[in-house]
Order: sequence, then C-alpha cells, then structure tokens
Amino acid sequence: MKSLKNLPVEQQLKEIDLVAKRLGMPKPTERPVLEIKPAGDEKHKLLELKRGDWGDEQPWFVIDEDGKLLILSTAEAMMGIMNSLQHMGEEVFKARLERAIAKELPIDFHDVWTVAMHELQQRLKEGGQKAASVDLENLVKSIKRQHPNLFYSLKDLQLDSEEM
Repeated sequence: MKSLKNLPVEQQLKEIDLVAKRLGMPKPTERPVLEIKPAGDEKHKLLELKRGDWGDEQPWFVIDEDGKLLILSTAEAMMGIMNSLQHMGEEVFKARLERAIAKELPIDFHDVWTVAMHELQQRLKEGGQKAASVDLENLVKSIKRQHPNLFYSLKDLQLDSEEM
C-alpha cells in the first residue's frame, strides 16, 4: 500500500475505506481513523481523531508519522485471527496430504492416512522440521515402497485384451 503521508485527508479516508472493504469490515466509512503526530519529546506522541468517535467499533485505523496505515485492535481479536490462520493452514496441509495419497491409488485411504500421519510424526521428531516443509508426495511414495499392500498396482488394474 502506498504512503498516505502527502495525500489530502479526504483521499486518505478513501484509501482507508478501500482497505476496510477488502478486509470485509461492515460499514467501513464509520470506522475510527486516527493520526499519530509528533509531540514535545520522543516519549510522547499525539493521537488526533480524523473520523469517527473514540468509543466506536474496533479496529481503529491509525496513520503513523511516515504515512503508513496501521490497524489497532484488541488482543482477543488478534488471537482469533491467528487461530483462524492456524486452522486454515491445517486444512490446507490435510488437503495436500489427501491429494498425495489419492495419486498413489490407495486400497484403503484411511489406512494410508494413518501410516502417513505416524511417519510424519516420526520425521518431525527426528529432523526438527515443520510439517509444512515435508514433501508429502515423497512421503507417500516412501510409504508405498515400504507397504505396497496398501496400494493398488497398475498391473493389478490392467485388463486382458480378451476381456475388452
């Protein structure tokens, strides 16, 4: 996002409203907007209310001295956002593992999933790496080599030419 420092106040507010809309906030034009201004010394700054009321809904938008847009919110709201991001990351990881397993033609998906989760836990304990950095396709291929009975073989699926 570009700096809001040299923009007229109305343009600053329009830019902030666009950000609020992109964040999915209801009534973006009613959000409080504050500006940080220098004060007498380095330990003190002034907050000037540019729009809204001090008691209005959060988050508050804050324009710092360099013209950067900050969002001031409660710790509870930030914890909710972090929990949502973590949950979303877990869902993406699960979807990636599901695709990697499905590519290798499992006989029983749940059995392969269980072995994959066990193998993943072992790798994470031993290697100290994060789950997101594990190559899931290689993990499943390794499981297929170690436990071929959990997967269909392409030669098992071929039909004789007489059957066609």
